[in-house]
Amino acid sequence: MRRYVLILILFCCSCTNSELQSKAEQTAEHYVKNRLGNPTYFKSVSFSALQKRRYTTSLDTSLNSAGISSENRTRMQKYVDSENGQRPDLAVSNEKDVYNIEHNKLTYYLLIYSFRTDSAGVKKLMKYRIELDTACNIINATDITSARVKEQ
Repeated sequence: MRRYVLILILFCCSCTNSELQSKAEQTAEHYVKNRLGNPTYFKSVSFSALQKRRYTTSLDTSLNSAGISSENRTRMQKYVDSENGQRPDLAVSNEKDVYNIEHNKLTYYLLIYSFRTDSAGVKKLMKYRIELDTACNIINATDITSARVKEQ
């Protein structure tokens, strides 16, 4: 019985992840096509695996230097209260960062999208680095076709 429950749990988790991946892929393809003006020849080549990331705030940097994890809510709140007492000018930004950390507002997904398009009669392979929010809306899209930066 335990074996079947474990298999069912793994199946449900894999379906959710692949559903998010396919939604992100469709959103990315639609966005890039529209951004390029719906070219006549456009073919998707590949999508990287969807990577879950989190933006880093100034509070994260301060917590890291103090040796406090942002997962430990009580220690984080004590540190923020202490810092707000010492530096009242940082109080508003610290409270905003605490709210964003506690409510997962800093989470985003990263996807690398490769596709072929026709550029003046020459078929060209292009890559875009696409950042999506948790609802699979495009936050940022950057052309990394000729970038020498590592694609993390």
